[in-house]
Formats: sequence, structure tokens, C-alpha cells
Amino acid sequence: MKNTVTGCVDGSPSTRSVCEYAAWAACTFSVPLTLLHVIEKDNNPAISALSGTLGIDSQQLLTEELVEIEGKRNRLLMAQGKSILEGCTRLLQQQGSQDVMSLQKHGDPDEILAELSDIRLMVLGRKGSEHQVGSHLENVIHLQKKPLLVVPDKFSTPSRVMFAYDSSEESRKNLERLTVSPLLKDLPCHIVMINGDEGELRIAQQIPRNSGIETSCVQLTDQSVGDALIRYGEENDIDLIVLGAYGHSRLKQFFLGSHTAEMLEKTQQPLLILR
Repeated sequence: MKNTVTGCVDGSPSTRSVCEYAAWAACTFSVPLTLLHVIEKDNNPAISALSGTLGIDSQQLLTEELVEIEGKRNRLLMAQGKSILEGCTRLLQQQGSQDVMSLQKHGDPDEILAELSDIRLMVLGRKGSEHQVGSHLENVIHLQKKPLLVVPDKFSTPSRVMFAYDSSEESRKNLERLTVSPLLKDLPCHIVMINGDEGELRIAQQIPRNSGIETSCVQLTDQSVGDALIRYGEENDIDLIVLGAYGHSRLKQFFLGSHTAEMLEKTQQPLLILR
């Protein structure tokens, strides 16, 4: 899976959007596309939940039956996952994507996704079939070392990019990375700073401009970083928001704390999270 775009599919409402955003990114990067389905490990299997209450005479018989039930459950989940992967592959092939690879794994989703360290970009939906926005997605953001694209339920080809800038060294490096990324090619870029220094913002503006990227900058004042970014995005028809996973002071708390889930819930735009 080295240097691929990986779309994580699970049959939830965002699955189609994940496929289409992943295909867009893979085409833009000119790299292979892989669809990944994870069969989540059951942390409360019937065997462990019931075997402790069984009598001595019935324990062996019922344990064998429970083992059979668990095996059947796993086979059904595997078949369901394969069906999801086949459907997604067929959809993308109909839309013109070729050589779509698929992969199925079994285990803890956070750990599996964190192991995918050699990919170019990971694409996930905001809400999975088992987990809502919150700790599950935030765990992936914490553990994954590569960029993540978190997408809504409906695909739209990005045409305007907003970069949340906080004047930190990490933020400047991320902006420099973006200027050489094919994802930003021919797309106007809005650099937005909340409660920052105007002079730092002017310096940041030159980074994409030096690469020939159409750039506008704005400094906003607001007690809520997330609300300010979302409001600016809505007012300016932004359809791709770029965030850094790490920052200083208030932004650090924003990107790594409870506000991450709040941002994901409030905005309907895809979020590209850089590491």
C-alpha cells in the first residue's frame, strides 16, 4: 500500500463520498487507490459474556454452541465487508477509475489505521456505521502520521481551499507543503488567521503566491476559533478546509481537544488534516 490513497469504507452513509473523494485524490496525486474495510473486533463476545454464568454440566455444550455462533458472525461480517468492497470498486470503475485495489482486515480500527504509515493520504467519513463523531475519529487523528481527509456524506470536487494559519513553525511548514501539492494546483487559497498577528499573516501570504497560487488572506477576531473558521468558509463558498493537527496555545487545544469533534460536526465541508 506504499504511496497510495486509502479510502476507509464501512457501508455507512458516507461510504460513497469516501470512495469519490479518494478517487479524486488518487487521480490528482497520480497514485494507486486502495479501499480498506475493517472487521471490528468484538470487545464483548457472547462467550465471555455468558460462560461465567453457566453451570458445570452445561458449560461445555453451551460454550461449543457459542463458539459456533461467534464463527458464523465473523463469516457473515467478512462476507458483508467483501460485498461493500465489491460494490465500491464497481462504482469507481463505472466512474472511470481503474486498478482499484481492495483490502480487508480484522481487529481494532484505531490500531489498524495507525499501522498504515506508508500511505499518501487516508480518506474517512465523519460518521461510521458503528461510531459517531468523537473519540474514535479523534483517536485516528492522534495515531495516524500521514494526512487525513475527513469527508461529508456528499462529494463535491474542491474548487476553493481555506488554510487555517496560526503563525507557528508547524503551520508555516504545512503551508509550504501545500504549495507543492497537486491538491492545491489551480485552486484559489484563502489563508485565515484567528486572533493572530497581521504581520505574520502577510509573511504567510507570500508562500503560496511565490508558487503562483492565487491567494487571499484575512485576520479574524473571535472567541471561538472553530466558529470563526466555519463562518468564513460558509460565507466564501470554501469546499476544502486545511487544518494542522498540531499548533500553539489555543489552536493546539482546538485541534487536539473536544473542539475537534465540534468542528467536524458543525461544518459540512471536507477537512484535510495535516501531520
